[in-house]
Amino acid sequence: MIMSAVDSTFFTLNEVATVIWQAADGRTPLSDIVSSRVCQEFDVDSAQAGRDAEQFVNALCQHGILLVSEQPIPSSPASPPEVR
Repeated sequence: MIMSAVDSTFFTLNEVATVIWQAADGRTPLSDIVSSRVCQEFDVDSAQAGRDAEQFVNALCQHGILLVSEQPIPSSPASPPEVR
């Protein structure tokens, strides 16, 4: 479970969401996380997995839980995880 410090929204993570959350290191693009982790660990279509992952990441981003960037962002101890 993840909670937004901004608005106290709770997110309950399923197994796939947990893999994405744990892999969000600020260096690995979301597409790589989906292809190398999600599609390898779960029996899921890559196109559907990509769409679902983007929807999940965008929801976390809207609540200030995750940062999304085209380039790696230097992390600090107070920064939320990020996905490129």
